Amino acid sequence: MPLTHFYVSGEDSANQSPADHHRLKWPTTPGQTETVKSDVGWWLPSLGQIPTQAIDLVRIAGGAYLVDRLSGRPSAFTRRLHLTVEVADPRPWEGDAINQVTQLLFWLTGDTWDLQLLQDPTAPEAWDAAEPPDSVDSVALLSGGLDSYLGALHLLHTRSEPPLFVGHYDTATAVRRAQNTVHRWLQENYTPPPSYAQIEFTQVEDKKESSSRSRSLLFIALGAAVAASRQAPTLFVPENGFTSLNLPLHPNRAGALSTRSTHPETFYRVNTLLQTLRLPTTATNPFAGYTKGEEMRLVADTQPPTGWHGVAGLTVSCSKLDGARIKGGNSTRNCGLCYACVTRRGAFIAAGVDDTTIYLSDELAGDARLELLERRYSDRAAISYATTRGTDDDAIDAGTWPPDADLDAISDLARRGLTELREVNLA
Repeated sequence: MPLTHFYVSGEDSANQSPADHHRLKWPTTPGQTETVKSDVGWWLPSLGQIPTQAIDLVRIAGGAYLVDRLSGRPSAFTRRLHLTVEVADPRPWEGDAINQVTQLLFWLTGDTWDLQLLQDPTAPEAWDAAEPPDSVDSVALLSGGLDSYLGALHLLHTRSEPPLFVGHYDTATAVRRAQNTVHRWLQENYTPPPSYAQIEFTQVEDKKESSSRSRSLLFIALGAAVAASRQAPTLFVPENGFTSLNLPLHPNRAGALSTRSTHPETFYRVNTLLQTLRLPTTATNPFAGYTKGEEMRLVADTQPPTGWHGVAGLTVSCSKLDGARIKGGNSTRNCGLCYACVTRRGAFIAAGVDDTTIYLSDELAGDARLELLERRYSDRAAISYATTRGTDDDAIDAGTWPPDADLDAISDLARRGLTELREVNLA
């Protein structure tokens, strides 16, 4: 029977959790308890002076992320998850806010969430800096993926003041390596070197669910907290607009929930929640109207520092990273055949940029390559169906969109994105 009841608190909390709840104790200072590893303490003192509602948003998002990874997904697919979180101040969450974050979690994960907030009995930790850190014009998320890397290049070119970059330090070796590579290259090629805060937060136990669909909320919550501490009015979350649409490629295949992280409806819900909590930061996607190839061409035309496209080839887009399960395979390689990888490959082709990525599909031969093709049969078949049939306007019309969504523009973006996919060899 999978775990479904969880209680999140600081490690120093004296409150007793119900007997049927799995207790997750967040370390008071950077470090590790028997259940949670984090380099930001329970009160987030290392991030600066932060409003309590931003601290509590990180606690809720962090708790949801832990629960998401520690609760196995049953054969019925949908889980009912019970999460209790000790918060600094429950009052801002009474009424609309708690309903908004619960519905946001349902939207992102497809699971039903029961969320309860309790008063934290511990006292706030003193924040680290002797004086407030300088304010910044914007904060931008940087994940180690191709879109966020292109977003960094775009923002460093177009903003009069460089953004403060924030990343969630990933436990996957390939993603962590990509994050470090991008960080190092940006530091070496821009003056002044852009600031980049990598924040580690994960469970100590082995994860029981691989999708981590709630990670996007944690990522945004951390970005919003940093933005609040630095008085930044804008939080950039770069992702190509085509992938963000989360359209089903086949009638029997719903849009992958993992890509709802940057869906237009997600931004609408996140910003509604931030407004309800009176946090003066707006989350936005600078590439919302672009395909992946169009955003890459946009960046290429700004003539970034020499070697930028080589670093692009070292980023990670793959949604699988399961190469180690194949004899002779490698789990640090982009596979080249999942939906995310095909979108990536199509982007390089459409942008006319040399793709230096080493794909697993190009490395494997014989039976090992046949096994990879079989593992990616569902993705390849769905892409082939969608690129042959074209855009399903009925699916767009029936989708969930913000009140001001332009469905004609969304349909056109979908057509342009499918055109890029059509250029990729899936055999």
